[in-house]
Amino acid sequence: MKKAMLLAVAILLFAGSAFALPPQGYIGVFKDATHNTLPGQNTVCPPQYGQFGAWIFCLPSVNGLQAAEFAVSLPATTVTLATVKNPAITVELGSLAAGISVAFGEGQCQMDWVYIYQLTMMQLGPPTVPAQIKIIVHPGTLPAPAYQFATCQLGYPIEACRNLTPLYICSDGPLGVQETNWGAIKSLF
Repeated sequence: MKKAMLLAVAILLFAGSAFALPPQGYIGVFKDATHNTLPGQNTVCPPQYGQFGAWIFCLPSVNGLQAAEFAVSLPATTVTLATVKNPAITVELGSLAAGISVAFGEGQCQMDWVYIYQLTMMQLGPPTVPAQIKIIVHPGTLPAPAYQFATCQLGYPIEACRNLTPLYICSDGPLGVQETNWGAIKSLF
């Protein structure tokens, strides 16, 4: 019985540490709700005048997420058809392109991946034109333009966050590393 109890506690501790929040939060644009960041996986290539989705997701830091400030750079070859805001957001100031500040309702501290917006986009250009939808700094933040989060700590202090990934349109994004062995490498020369 004691061994089973110790094993259960060890599993719980391991599971808790496996899903620990990072020391600094992240924000990014993703092709779907899975927020996959593997190389070549966060890309869409719709036909000309085809629709596609773009999701803005945040991963809070260990301090949680109560609000976020950022802007979105949209390529000239795309048009936003619809914008769906997370229903837990109660304050929304600005626009995505000019800079937006959003806040979750009182007592709704976010402690896991959370989407801010779900966008329905249309590709105007041909699929041979690579582009990106990416998070950029909010030009109206003080003292300098930034993308940042308000934490859930007392007084909602501001902390910097990291831009995790753009959504790649008709390009593979950053190159991944292919695993190989020494023999395969030597055969190249």
